[in-house]
Amino acid sequence: MEPSTVETGYRRGYRNPIALRDAIARAHATNVWRTTAVAVLDHLTIPVVLLAATSPAVRHAGWLVICTAVLLGVVVAARQLRALECLVHEASHFNWSRRHRTLGDVLAAVLAGVPTGARIADYRQSHLVHHGRFGTAADPDRQRYEQLDLEDLDRSDLGSYAVGLLCRFVPYQRGWLDTLGSAPGTALLPFAWCAVVIVLPGWLLGGPVWAGSAALAWLVAHLVALPVVRFIGESSEHVYREADTVFAATVSNLGLAQRLLIHPHGDGYHTIHHMWPGVPHHQLAKLHRVLLSEDDEYRSKIRYRTRVRQRPRTGWTENRATA
Repeated sequence: MEPSTVETGYRRGYRNPIALRDAIARAHATNVWRTTAVAVLDHLTIPVVLLAATSPAVRHAGWLVICTAVLLGVVVAARQLRALECLVHEASHFNWSRRHRTLGDVLAAVLAGVPTGARIADYRQSHLVHHGRFGTAADPDRQRYEQLDLEDLDRSDLGSYAVGLLCRFVPYQRGWLDTLGSAPGTALLPFAWCAVVIVLPGWLLGGPVWAGSAALAWLVAHLVALPVVRFIGESSEHVYREADTVFAATVSNLGLAQRLLIHPHGDGYHTIHHMWPGVPHHQLAKLHRVLLSEDDEYRSKIRYRTRVRQRPRTGWTENRATA
């Protein structure tokens, strides 16, 4: 890498299409109530699925039903927690509300920051370095990629991929917590949240066994399943060594499983996010489709995956249903 690249970061590597200037400008429109509604739904789904998975009816149905229900509940809860983390990320770019930033930050802190243990201001400070100093030694994402050797993660078969993730998991999680920069009190907030929205309802509905079972399922979702889902997602977003521009070094993850489980709320449209960080989650997919349809440069140069272990492709070849 040339010295100038180290000091100033990667070039953008993409020129905004003049003909789509108005469409791109419209895509920056935020909608605080839409995002709030999405966050509330994510928020409430967690206690509902975990209390359902550990209900007396399930516990009396036999071990196979219990194990299946709890496993599904943990996966859904982890996905919803990941969705809330993505909304913390949205808040770091003021994408809840551009006009009423304080309102957006307060809503994001209560609905997304508390259940995930994230402080909006701390996350914003770290994440904006990633955008502003992309590819430099100061870029926290590049630091993590190099420390964990993520670009050499073996994706050739499921076993090798799982072993590679497992070997890197503990240092990854430690680095993630350092990136959040949360005070100890903030890190404890998810446990208080669990007590209020999971343990208390479970206790009132069915006593200590139901409350304890649901809390244990949440603990597995929060401490194990969520970090795994996040790690899979974050290890798939960039290829620093293969590129010298932000556009070429950024990978979009657009398969169905990726969009539903690993990259909720448009998080998989990562190329668009790095080109225009102010485009909120509910506008990303639409802008992606417009660019595929009307911009040859975007269509021919976008780097993306449609499967988790797939090597990133360059140039869009999938049908529109995938987009």
